[in-house]
Amino acid sequence: MVAYATVLMNKAQFNPLDSLVFLTNRVGRLLANRIRLRSNMESLGLMPHHIGILVELWAKDGLRQQDLAMSVIKDKATIARALDHLEEQDIAVRVPDPADKRNKRIHLTRKGAGLQQQILPHAESVMEEVLEEVKPKDLETCKRVLAHIYHKLSQ
Repeated sequence: MVAYATVLMNKAQFNPLDSLVFLTNRVGRLLANRIRLRSNMESLGLMPHHIGILVELWAKDGLRQQDLAMSVIKDKATIARALDHLEEQDIAVRVPDPADKRNKRIHLTRKGAGLQQQILPHAESVMEEVLEEVKPKDLETCKRVLAHIYHKLSQ
């Protein structure tokens, strides 16, 4: 850890491509942008920051608004604005939680659920292109390491 901190402090030697933080951030943004362009999300009434919300709801519809905010790592105000937009587009609805009326559960509409079939094929084709020359073993190692880091940070 000390060696890494020393490298970070010495700006003359710092190379962002050697930084896990830089690489994961930029790769995520570049992939999201490529998928956005390929799927023409704007024509569907979606902005890039809506995709994380949709992915979570495609995996588990009916999440509490606060759990959704935690899982996509956004503050409550940002999630509330995004959900306002998704409701205006008839993509999602907020429903009072029957167990606790102070909470809202987020449900996809039929249109919101249907977007999965419109967007995921584009995401899959982008991933096929960018991983074309990556060995399956290397990809599994990468995913395993990133999953480990994710679990450590989300505890």
